[in-house]
Amino acid sequence: MNNNTSFCLKTERLTIVPQSLKYLQSTHEYASDRQNMRFMIYLPNDTIEDTKQFLARAEEEWNSPAQRDFECAILRDGEHIGGISVTLSGPDVFGQEELSVAAAASTDNGCEKIAAASTNNSRPTIAASTDSAQSTPSAELGWCLKKSAQGSGCAQEAAAALIQWTNKTFGVTRFIAHCDTENIASWTTMENLGMKRVGRAGGRRNKLAPEEEREEFAYELELSDEWVTLSRFDMKNLPQVVQVVLPLWAPPSDDEAFARLDVEFIVRNNIYQPRFSFQLADKKRSPDNELLSAAFFTLKDGANTARAWLEENSRACSDSQKASLEMVKAYLEYMDKKALSFMKSDDIKLSLYVSRKRGMGAALLEKLLPRLAAKGYKNLYLWTDSDCNWKWYVKHGYLLVSQEVYAPFSSPGRDYTTFIFKKPLV
Repeated sequence: MNNNTSFCLKTERLTIVPQSLKYLQSTHEYASDRQNMRFMIYLPNDTIEDTKQFLARAEEEWNSPAQRDFECAILRDGEHIGGISVTLSGPDVFGQEELSVAAAASTDNGCEKIAAASTNNSRPTIAASTDSAQSTPSAELGWCLKKSAQGSGCAQEAAAALIQWTNKTFGVTRFIAHCDTENIASWTTMENLGMKRVGRAGGRRNKLAPEEEREEFAYELELSDEWVTLSRFDMKNLPQVVQVVLPLWAPPSDDEAFARLDVEFIVRNNIYQPRFSFQLADKKRSPDNELLSAAFFTLKDGANTARAWLEENSRACSDSQKASLEMVKAYLEYMDKKALSFMKSDDIKLSLYVSRKRGMGAALLEKLLPRLAAKGYKNLYLWTDSDCNWKWYVKHGYLLVSQEVYAPFSSPGRDYTTFIFKKPLV
């Protein structure tokens, strides 16, 4: 997909668009300014060819189907006054400057980088996150303004817009920045963005004085407490959960109403007591507290009303549709019963979690699991199957306690494998 044609952010004074060779001369003007770039690790650019190569890479990345780097030009009244970039990467990005050489080399005016970490099927895959990231997302951000535009607040305005976009698009909630301790303009901008100074370290070497060891400040901004609220799941948000999993779990059928009925039953089958149903919602930027993610748990003796609901709502289904629903019911009942057989009374089962925003499923679990442990629950159990990225659980400390082939959903040459995982909470 070519993102180059659709990305555009607008603020009160600025327009932020994809960086490209169109801005070669104006980019080189600020990227080669030795006085302006004296505190930078990767700047200034020595030749216009350096800047040209960077812009060519930026264009190539914007046209990539797996884009990680978002290099942008900042325009004010049509004039190109600087650049700003976000680079998606892993959660351990802070302190690893080699991960963002290209970004820092041409779009950094004092914020070397702002790194961030947010606190993820043809048949139903229970407890399988529908968060496509399958890991905690991170991001780095850098900016650079031409000298005549500095002191105007444009860097702060552009950074705030890109931070918000990164949060909404990728679920990033924690931002970290560092800069030379003498770069007052840089750390002042960080503080104006609401960031807090959290550290000071040596070992920094700027490009114009590579023999001189410098010090740098580290700053941090945590958005989750401000923008995201944890609460009991509100059943009015059930349609949003169904909409997330519908493309993944819908049975082969031309009857859209039946497909939705089937999937809604699967979701309802995993909603037990209200006190074990949770959600993250956007409480600040959405007037309706937009649902970000949801998670449902149950105890060993938990029960739900899903089968009674299905009986009431499937009366108009055809015989073949009812037979399909019976297969789903049998599968859910079999796997639920098997997972519960491993549990004791002080264990708890994760029945389902879904995410409408990238990274918010993992963020929700990060908030909930310590609370469950504090309540005295010893182990978390869940079941899933081979239609899910089950290896995600292995990477995150879940122990495989059972694995088997489920024959009714298997076919020649393709085993439908089920897994039961356990995660110690204490």
